[in-house]
Amino acid sequence: MKTDDLIDLLAADNGTPRPDLRLRLLAAAFGGAALSFPLLLLFYGIRPNLAEAVLNWRVATKFAVALALAVTGALLALRLARPVPERGAWLMLLPAPLILAVAGTVELAVNPMGSWPDLALGHYASACLIGVPLLSAIPLAAILWALRDGAPAIPAQAGVAAGAMAAGLGSALYALHCPDDSPLFLAIFYGMAAAAIILAGRAGGARMLRW
Repeated sequence: MKTDDLIDLLAADNGTPRPDLRLRLLAAAFGGAALSFPLLLLFYGIRPNLAEAVLNWRVATKFAVALALAVTGALLALRLARPVPERGAWLMLLPAPLILAVAGTVELAVNPMGSWPDLALGHYASACLIGVPLLSAIPLAAILWALRDGAPAIPAQAGVAAGAMAAGLGSALYALHCPDDSPLFLAIFYGMAAAAIILAGRAGGARMLRW
């Protein structure tokens, strides 16, 4: 993969990721999430009223944001796994923050200003800051390993996409437990936890995806 001829061959490939890379990334996502699920059960458990809670728009927002980040992170990772630099590809990550921005605006509108600090801080911030990275770690490692089959022009950027994908998966898993449902809490504490995973992905990508 390090020869000039192979680089030219990859660059000439219409920019479409190989099917096996898509399958590897999908397997890494499901496999990593499956391996993290026992950690969720061991350290946190599933919230007892989950079936009823998901009917609440705030809880649904947590899953929507997390899954949007995971899906768009995966699509971005496939784009950045090619040896041709991408411009504007980062716009693919916009759906998750846009959903969160709309939900946060609604939350501020329907609640009195005096309640905003309590909604934002929640009750289990420290558990979130530990839980999301913990549940994202195995998916991140699996995703980075899958992306080794690609040839990213900028490995660190591909690692950022892998981190976003893993953060989405970890956030979705932790949301199965999390009793703090406000979009304000989601923006602050899930956001901080996701940022940590994305930075870890950047560092891992720079190291693991070099070719």
